Amino acid sequence: MDFKPVRPKRLYQDIVEQIRGLMAGGALKPGDRLLPERDLAERLRVSRVSVREAIRALEMMGVVEIRPGEGTFVRDRNADDVIRPLAMFLAVDRTSLLEMFEVRRVFETANARLAAERATDDEVGEILGALENMTEKLNVQDSEKGEEYDIAFHGAIADATHNTLMLKLFRTVQEEFGRAVSAARRQLYLGEDNPGKILDQHRRIYRAIKAHDPAKAADSMLAHLTYAERELRKRLG
Repeated sequence: MDFKPVRPKRLYQDIVEQIRGLMAGGALKPGDRLLPERDLAERLRVSRVSVREAIRALEMMGVVEIRPGEGTFVRDRNADDVIRPLAMFLAVDRTSLLEMFEVRRVFETANARLAAERATDDEVGEILGALENMTEKLNVQDSEKGEEYDIAFHGAIADATHNTLMLKLFRTVQEEFGRAVSAARRQLYLGEDNPGKILDQHRRIYRAIKAHDPAKAADSMLAHLTYAERELRKRLG
């Protein structure tokens, strides 16, 4: 018989489950304010760090809203209900980078294909604008802005799919992926070879979308993501 190792549950995960249980049972309703961090820590007999991690996870799921100077409030449960299970999985279970890379390849390859089929002239212009800004910043070795416009490029492609659910799913995955690899990704934009290769890959994606060639757009996106994944792995060890 094959058994898989059991992963110990972290404290903040238990806190998340308790709060979601209170919401499911009606004890916490949309608009209700959670107890302050210190009070929650005392009630739960845990550290404030664990409470803070739980609140952050809940915010990433879209379950609560943090209002500076006011506190943390339960959000309307009808908002983005389809996306929350995925957000919860990414935020609480801490999906491995291998799985994140695989999910990103699926979503972004599909996005490129749909964008090539559906992008309007204005949307093609938005993709080009992000590419031009990215080119300008990488030419002067501005890795922070290069990353920003790289993300904008991929976001503009997602917008051009005209699929609201795909766009929300993409953003959820992209945000968590960005948190995990941001520092390593910026290193991709430094040095002599990588910036030029990455820009050429983005140009091929853009040209395929502009030409409304779905197969080429998908192939170009997959080639880019495969290259980026290989380079990121080197930097992440």
